[in-house]
Amino acid sequence: MSGRCRRISESPTVSLTSLLARLQRQGADVVSLVAGQPDFPTPPHVCRAAIQAIEEGHTKYTAVDGAHELKQAIADWIKAERGAVYSPDEIVVTCGAKHAVLQSLLAICDPGDEVILPVPYWVSYPEQIKLSDAIVKTVTPLGADLKITAAQLKQTITDRTKAFILNSPCNPSGAVYASAELAQMADVIRAAGIYVIADEIYDKIVFEQAFSSMTAFAEIRDQLIYINGVSKSYAMTGWRIGFLAAPQPVAVAVAKYQGHSTTNAASISQRAALAAYREEQSFVADMVSAYQERRDYVMGRLGGMRHVICATPQGTFYAFPELAAYYNKNKGVTSSFDLCQYLLENYGVALVPGSAFGMEGHVRLSFAVAMATLRKALDRVQAGLRSLAQQDEAT
Repeated sequence: MSGRCRRISESPTVSLTSLLARLQRQGADVVSLVAGQPDFPTPPHVCRAAIQAIEEGHTKYTAVDGAHELKQAIADWIKAERGAVYSPDEIVVTCGAKHAVLQSLLAICDPGDEVILPVPYWVSYPEQIKLSDAIVKTVTPLGADLKITAAQLKQTITDRTKAFILNSPCNPSGAVYASAELAQMADVIRAAGIYVIADEIYDKIVFEQAFSSMTAFAEIRDQLIYINGVSKSYAMTGWRIGFLAAPQPVAVAVAKYQGHSTTNAASISQRAALAAYREEQSFVADMVSAYQERRDYVMGRLGGMRHVICATPQGTFYAFPELAAYYNKNKGVTSSFDLCQYLLENYGVALVPGSAFGMEGHVRLSFAVAMATLRKALDRVQAGLRSLAQQDEAT
């Protein structure tokens, strides 16, 4: 295999995923909190739009960077939701937000460039940075809220820094950066002259705290690559529609890559996304309300488990508790991976180890599941932690 391929790490969860699949094939009673996607169906009017697209023959290639009608709808949505003005020429429709992040990095990075990445991070970011021949520079938060500060960002920037990736709301922690925090970062970004790739794919899934976007800071517009899509907010993960809005030279460069790889995103999915952006929106609030109820339940349960530390997620559908207090050498549990394997093999509950997100000692659990599933899963987590406790004390 190529050197580029060898530089990319295999998913740290692949063996756990294989174990989970094997147990399920064997008929084992396994409860999974691994899901990284909404458990709600795609809204009916969006599905109808896709069916109509097929019936009307919208099954051919579109423009490489997306159908103009969809790009205009995205531009209108950004203006309505964020107050920022983009032209369709500054927007590229991609095969999901992940695709947009990777192509952005390929468009702006040269070998040896540095890309700053806050910890914890979504699992694909470091590998995408490596794919672009750039160097990963991680920054670990100092506080319990799992957010880095503008001062930390400034200290990490060097003359080789090309970009900073900011994921808010954050997968896996659920952290949401406030407007004042983003304003301080925008000042640092403007002064340094670097790009910021703002992945805001979970922007509609926020709870008490109002969401603030990097698009609010006009002073860094020429340095901002704004990433979003329909996967999370509209329960459309399998439709594979994301987008980026960026300065036109970046958009042109991304479209060049896309023209020699995937070409356009699926034409039928584009018509479905058009309906998502232009039509009925009330289901989003209903979905978020259900997530918030589940979030509150999860935090109540975790709060009742001794030695478990967990920042309250302000967005997404994940919690990221610290469980390192339950490592037990006698039972072979000395890492978050070991802990997840132990819980899966012995208690039939699947979580994702924090090491996959660059933060050992934590695990990620998804509450994008029915409440009954959450209850069952957390009962098993609690029983598993009790069994690992090194002293005779209830968790």
